[in-house]
Parts: sequence; structure tokens; C-alpha cells
Amino acid sequence: MKLKIIILSLLIIPSLVFAQDAPKKKAYFFYLDSCPHCHNVNNYFNANGIYDKYDVKKIDASVPANEKFLMQLYEANGYPEDQRGGVPVVVFGDKFLLGDKPIIDNFATEIEAVENTQVANVPADIVVHEGPIAEVSAVSPASGNKKNYFPVVIGALVIIVAGALVFVNRKKD
Repeated sequence: MKLKIIILSLLIIPSLVFAQDAPKKKAYFFYLDSCPHCHNVNNYFNANGIYDKYDVKKIDASVPANEKFLMQLYEANGYPEDQRGGVPVVVFGDKFLLGDKPIIDNFATEIEAVENTQVANVPADIVVHEGPIAEVSAVSPASGNKKNYFPVVIGALVIIVAGALVFVNRKKD
């Protein structure tokens, strides 16, 4: 009986070790820090262990070289120009998922269905982001500046109107 257990152990243990060394499927997640849809995807990936299960590289699409790389991926895979959108975009193999809802709804099943997730010809100048993407502020930077100046502009208008009223209604001697 002991001999059977030893033989079975010698057969099973190596297969378990090799199974653990299987390479993770790779994907590229193109995002922008200011994109709330990108944060939805990032939160989904974190909550569902996607970053642990797959080799997902986060690529900031605001970096010109990274944006160019995304466009090259579209062109190399014959992705129609009229269907190319903004971010978030997840790319694996020759498959593209665009938008937070399609990514969240389909990522796990789609990447499992693809045999080869390698993306060829990855340029050396691609900036891959490690760690969490930045938090999305409630106000985008552009509208934040306008909002900060709003009280100043209103105050200046009140002073100008008050000055004009005083000037028009002054008593003439």
C-alpha cells in the first residue's frame, strides 16, 4: 500500500508543479486617469482578481507613444476605423474590448476562449503603469479651473454693474 502511495505521489506532484508554472494569459488595458469608465474596469479587475489571474499591463493612453501603440494594434489587426473609440480598451491577441460594460461583461470569458494572447511587435518605448491608476476627481481639471474662477468673475461683474449704476445715477451740479 505504501509503495502505491509513493508511486502515485511521484506521478502527481510533478504535474502539479508544472501546472503552477503555466504562463498567465496577457492583456493590455489602455486607460486615462481622468476616465470614470476606466476606473469602473480597474475596480472590477481588482474586485475579481483579474490582475492576479492574468498578466494585465495597464497602459496610460495619454502618453503619446502609448496612444500610437494602440493605433498600431488597431491597424495591425484590421480593426475598422469607425469602431475605434476612446478608452477603456482591453487588448489580448487580436481581440479588442472597448468600453467599461463590454469589458466587465465579457473579459473573463473572452480571454479564456483565446488560445494565444501574445501581442506582437511591442515597442520598447511603451510606458506600462504598475500599481493602481490614479483616483478620479469629481471635477475634471478643465471644469475645475472654471469652477474656481466662477466666484471671482461674478464678484467682478457685481462691482462693474454697481459702479455703472453709481455713475449713471450721480447727481449733476
